[in-house]
Amino acid sequence: MAGIATGWLLAFGGANAALYAIWWRRTRGERTFLRGVLAAGVDPIQAAWWLGASWDGASPQQQRYAAEVAVRLLILAGDAEVDGAGRITVPRGRLGTQKDPVRAALVTILRRHEGATVYELLEDSRFARFRKVLRSRRPPLRTRFGTYRAPSLAAALVTAFGLSLHAMITRCPVPGLPFRDPGIWTTAWIPLWAVLAALAAIWPAGTSRPWPLTRHCRAAVTRALADEDSDTSYRVSVVSSSTPPDRRPRPGTTSSRPADSPSRSDRTAPRHDLDDAADADTHEGGSDGGDFGGGD
Repeated sequence: MAGIATGWLLAFGGANAALYAIWWRRTRGERTFLRGVLAAGVDPIQAAWWLGASWDGASPQQQRYAAEVAVRLLILAGDAEVDGAGRITVPRGRLGTQKDPVRAALVTILRRHEGATVYELLEDSRFARFRKVLRSRRPPLRTRFGTYRAPSLAAALVTAFGLSLHAMITRCPVPGLPFRDPGIWTTAWIPLWAVLAALAAIWPAGTSRPWPLTRHCRAAVTRALADEDSDTSYRVSVVSSSTPPDRRPRPGTTSSRPADSPSRSDRTAPRHDLDDAADADTHEGGSDGGDFGGGD
């Protein structure tokens, strides 16, 4: 029995060792990048890429938050300003001394096009060059750990069931039990699988972030924007980043003014169609209020 258990448990350990070797090989470049970043200090724009948003639990590698942080850093340096409508412009006479490629490109583009909002920077074709420069600062890191836990759990199941079946075929009793009946293995494999599955669960979940970088990134963004006022943060992250309301008429709608003048009887009769239109406008107005999204 000792030889059977040793062989199957070694197979289980070998399967997990193989998974670890695969993970180590796939993440070699990422680990090299992380060592360099942590040694030199996390760049706030790269940190914003990795954070994805100002709140915890946001999806990483989001371009919007990286653009917002770049704009806020530019405003904090005095090379740009934002008005109440969220439009970002370069002050007159300000030459700009930004050495950072992203912020330097942002100053040039804002001056050339006489300002923009964050939404336009991310969606308008005129600012494609800025988006290209911004993407060059995206950390070369995967956003999910990967599917390593599932193969390890499968190996745990195969090991527990295979060991029990092997022991039952060779008529080995379950160790530690007073009964000598090998048939007990038909149920004894279940607690064995539970123990091996608990070991397999040490692997992080496939959707979790693979690198402990969030805390460093949050601290880098906080330090870089420590002197920013809350009004600027709100204008950039909420007003300037929001989708502009669509003022074009919706397809299928008709003019509110009829082509022919109604008759006297029509004017005196109740107009249920106007009441329905008013109700529809009320519902549409309530839904349009949700256009302002985003966040710091």
